[in-house]
Amino acid sequence: MKKTNFLLSIMLLATVFFCGCSKKDEDLSVKGIALSKSSLTLKPGTSETLKVTFFPENVANKNVGWSSSDEDIAGVSETGAVTALKPGNATITAVSEDGGEKATCAVSVTLNDPEMKQGAVEGTWTKYSVIHINGQVNVPQGKTLTIEEGVEIIVATEGQDANNTKIEFIVHGNLYCYGTEEAPVVFTVPAEKRIAENIFARLWGGIVGSITCGEIVLDHVLMEYTGAVTTLTSPSVTAGLFKPGGGEGMVAFNTNNPSGKYVIINSTFRYTGEDAIYVQGGSCIFTNNLFYAVGEAGGEAINVKAGCKVDAAYNLMYSPNTNGFKLSNSGADGGTRFQAQINAYNNTIVNSGWRRDPNKPKGGSVWAEAGCLVNVYNNLIVNSMFAVKAPDFGIDATDGPDLNSRIDYNYYASGNAQSAISQHIANGTLTAFDGFKTGVKDVVYGAHDVRGNAVGDKDPQFVNFPFANNPVLNYNYDPTWDFHLQVGSPALSGANTGFTPYFIASGVTVNGKQYKSPAPSAWFGAFGTK
Repeated sequence: MKKTNFLLSIMLLATVFFCGCSKKDEDLSVKGIALSKSSLTLKPGTSETLKVTFFPENVANKNVGWSSSDEDIAGVSETGAVTALKPGNATITAVSEDGGEKATCAVSVTLNDPEMKQGAVEGTWTKYSVIHINGQVNVPQGKTLTIEEGVEIIVATEGQDANNTKIEFIVHGNLYCYGTEEAPVVFTVPAEKRIAENIFARLWGGIVGSITCGEIVLDHVLMEYTGAVTTLTSPSVTAGLFKPGGGEGMVAFNTNNPSGKYVIINSTFRYTGEDAIYVQGGSCIFTNNLFYAVGEAGGEAINVKAGCKVDAAYNLMYSPNTNGFKLSNSGADGGTRFQAQINAYNNTIVNSGWRRDPNKPKGGSVWAEAGCLVNVYNNLIVNSMFAVKAPDFGIDATDGPDLNSRIDYNYYASGNAQSAISQHIANGTLTAFDGFKTGVKDVVYGAHDVRGNAVGDKDPQFVNFPFANNPVLNYNYDPTWDFHLQVGSPALSGANTGFTPYFIASGVTVNGKQYKSPAPSAWFGAFGTK
């Protein structure tokens, strides 16, 4: 019996010993990891969670760190949830805390599926979508359309009826376009139509805010190929917003509600048959925009009528057909369509006016008329056909602007380039200097203006724009041009900072966000030094 008990004790001790050794010596470290997918294809705004498999399965430490090679394209959470942000490619990497073992997943973010739109539209056009507009379109009264970053709106160019009526975008409600510098909202035409021959072909109408349109924001928006000639059946005509035909067309952007609120910032307007911005009502902020190739036979970058209060500043206007600004109180009715009030300050206006019909020269940089109340300060006007013009200013507010207007502190410089058009030669306007010098009809001479005394004088010293010899009739904008001023430029000081823009304090609140006008700068033009 004693022998049996002894043997049992030995066996028990052996079991405990061997079991203890096995548990103690088992390796629970991470030898490798794998992800549930090695590749993903997602649309912007969608998500998918990656799962991690460990080798061996019973590792002691299952913590991993996550990262994305491009967080602008695809982000990843601490739990492996991958969210697509914008089109492109990124690699998601998981790294085990124990051992630093790695696994990756290639993520491809593609554009959202194309959509076809016509008729009444509202809601949201989600980021990086392609929207094909193949018929007349409108935002109904009381409704809102929001267009997110990276959305491309492609407007069909075919006539919509027997009158060959082109497509228009009418806003009776609210429109909010929120692009970014890298991913603007684009209003354009089919790719095969985007050719040099169509720059002034007026392929579609433009955006029109009707009398019931309450709010519009265009932030980082590109508008092109607008200005279609209206017909009897154009939506803007049947709504009483435009006149039919007559050889003139629609503008890229238009408003009609004096109680409306409209903000256009950081946007580009190009290839327009008529004006880029033509407002007939509303509280407006237009800042930091680029205009070029504006107007075929006439047309302004910004045209303001009665019923508007506007701050327009830090815009670059290259080669508008007739003027950078046309400011007028036409349409005033003594009631809701109140006196047009405009601050136009710190804008750079280049090559303006030369493409206007030489038999009907009018303006050339800024034109103020018909009783509008204006402050035109700090503008850098270069190689344009004329200085600021205001017929009978200070004498007759019926023709010219309100007698309380101020037009001063503007900088004028002319390069050497000359026009070869016979009528320009006959009119004595070979160079911009000819339209800047003393004695030109309707030109306003401010006591604090800076004016060159000859061609080439008062060179503003742009970083790289060819001030001296840029052809005056050129409208082809080079995106490599830099209109900032070099250190030492004579245009860096002497401007007027002692006035208050309308919306610098109160701002204009649109869609719950307050937009404020920028303060005037001591330099002339839209850009100081870098």
